Order: sequence, then C-alpha cells, then structure tokens
Amino acid sequence: MRVYRVGHRTALDAGFPSGPYTCEGLDPEHVVALWGMAGDHTNGSHPSPFADPLLKGIEPFERCGFDSREALDTWFEGWESRLDAAGFIVWEYDVPDWAARVGRNGQVVFNNFEAFERTRQLFKVEDLTLF
Repeated sequence: MRVYRVGHRTALDAGFPSGPYTCEGLDPEHVVALWGMAGDHTNGSHPSPFADPLLKGIEPFERCGFDSREALDTWFEGWESRLDAAGFIVWEYDVPDWAARVGRNGQVVFNNFEAFERTRQLFKVEDLTLF
C-alpha cells in the first residue's frame, strides 16, 4: 500500500524521520512553532492510534501516516507553513499490506522497517496574499 507521512528532512527518531508530534531531534524553536498543533488535533477530530478503535494502538517500531495525500493534507490543514518552516516534508512510502493498519480519517499505522521510500514532497503551502 502507498503511505504518506509527515517527517523531518534531517532529524531522526530511532533511525526514521522524526514526526511532528514527537519532534525528536528538532531545534527548540521549531518545537515551539508546532506546540499548538497537538492541542489543536484532539482525539475527537484527529484520533491518536490509541483512540482510534481500528488502529488499536501503536508499537515502538511503527509510525503514523495516511493512505492518501488528500487525507494527509486534510489532517494538517492550516499547519502546512509552520511544518515547512520547521523542516518537515511529506514522505511517500510503499508498505506491504500486512505491515500496515488503516484507521479512521485515512490514518495508517505501519511498520517502519518494512517501508520503502518512493518520493519526498514539499507541502502545498497556499499563498494567502490579499488583493
């Protein structure tokens, strides 16, 4: 299956690109810039793997992603500019179906040891210039 994940360009978490909720290895100013995202993403609208009954948690060797670019863009809507400025990009992986679970809102939990990188993409940051 194709999986899309927000991960840092250079910072790693146990050898895998660090995600925006853990922020492992990031500069403190980038962590502060993303501080409100976790509060904005509550279990009601953005369930954690433990709050999503279809995912049933997450293991230390697993990471979160999405089953489509559209699901990822919807999940992180409004945070694209801050994620981009903090050094995050969108990673696209191929993951065997047996090594991934799909939850609500297109969220995927996958075994990072089975993920094969396909591409790296920038965020679709909207130019909000006033006319």
